[in-house]
Amino acid sequence: MPYLDTPTRSGGAPLRIHYQLDDFTDPWLNRPYLVLQHGNGRSGDFWYRWAPMLATHFKLVRPDMRGVGRSDPVTDPEEHISIEACVNDLVRLIDHLTDQPVYVCGESMGGILGMLLAAQHPGKVRALSLVATPAFINDSMKSRYALGYASRLEAMRGMGIREWVRQTSVLTRFAPDTDPRLIDWYVDEFAKGTPEVLVRYADLVSSANAVSHLRQIHCPTLALFPRNGQITDDAQVRIFKEEIAGADVRYVDSEYHMIHLTHAQACAEAVRDFFLAHDQG
Repeated sequence: MPYLDTPTRSGGAPLRIHYQLDDFTDPWLNRPYLVLQHGNGRSGDFWYRWAPMLATHFKLVRPDMRGVGRSDPVTDPEEHISIEACVNDLVRLIDHLTDQPVYVCGESMGGILGMLLAAQHPGKVRALSLVATPAFINDSMKSRYALGYASRLEAMRGMGIREWVRQTSVLTRFAPDTDPRLIDWYVDEFAKGTPEVLVRYADLVSSANAVSHLRQIHCPTLALFPRNGQITDDAQVRIFKEEIAGADVRYVDSEYHMIHLTHAQACAEAVRDFFLAHDQG
């Protein structure tokens, strides 16, 4: 399994970031890389439905954020996990893979990282796709995710990760008619993370706000949203339309957040066709 060493702020032993490479492109074509960045608490494995649809067109890279998936465990999340560190991990991964800009697609928090990457390191990103990505988490959603506790973080600690994930999944992530086995798998996979790490990521995504960076994004950008989304509501969609010049904003026929899983084919095909339309050869 491929790993990338990333430095730590304390100067101690580097953290290894795991990534999966799916490449079924014709070797004589030297196709570009496409980085799929997962969202809060998930891992590169959550893109499994996308890989068959994309890996014949792009060299597909699915990294695990630090501390989750098969990346090295993090014993001090406050010290080693930050938005800045996650963006820098993407920069190092791209530099490790190629000296050319890459395509980037992120879902939810992974899209926030993608936006910051495109805004702060424009030479690294050919084009950007965002799937159910908020610019920030509004107060209404913070309250709903708290489930009666003082905050989302207190709910995660008080209820335990597994129960919190299950309740919020049926609240906002998955429609009532979703196969319950998919929800069980989602909960099991999410709950594999270390509680302290998951709480740290939840804290980061709750406080993140990318609005001030949106006008710095100049690459072609596709934004896919659930229609009448609960996290990415109409006010959020307007922000993307107004702040990212030329953004291609589209809807997926769902009111629930996890469209990259429940509507994988529609999302992956839209992302594939958007990137191919902007392919530089």
